[in-house]
Amino acid sequence: MATGLYSSDVIYIQKEKLENFIHNKEEWAVLIPGYLHHELLNEKDMIWVFQGDFGIIQKAVKVELRLKTSEPHQVLFDLVGLSDPINGDGSFEIKQHQDESFQIIGSLTMKASGFLAGMMNPVLEKFVPQLVEQLVIQMAMKVAKE
Repeated sequence: MATGLYSSDVIYIQKEKLENFIHNKEEWAVLIPGYLHHELLNEKDMIWVFQGDFGIIQKAVKVELRLKTSEPHQVLFDLVGLSDPINGDGSFEIKQHQDESFQIIGSLTMKASGFLAGMMNPVLEKFVPQLVEQLVIQMAMKVAKE
């Protein structure tokens, strides 16, 4: 199972703005590396399509993001592969420091199943941590500009 965890640098912003940002999936969906498009199915579910760079293979990956829990400081979700048998889960969490600054902590776990699992899982081991790091950095940069 491929896992990525990344924490942003310190961000100085109003807490409400940061909470609104992590809860608005459409705001951060466009920041994923290789973003192609997304479709909001309802308040909880979204289809996310991005170009995955898996070393020697580049392909469009289509997943459904299903919101599990949404608290003011945290968003938990499941990912269900629609184009490939790749499933997982993830989260974005806001951590507040003593000086009223914040960090965004992102985590993602993905696992391939089926016929290509033996080939895909080692590739995901490298891909997932990079994806999480790049996404959290982009999220922090975007929210810091606002």
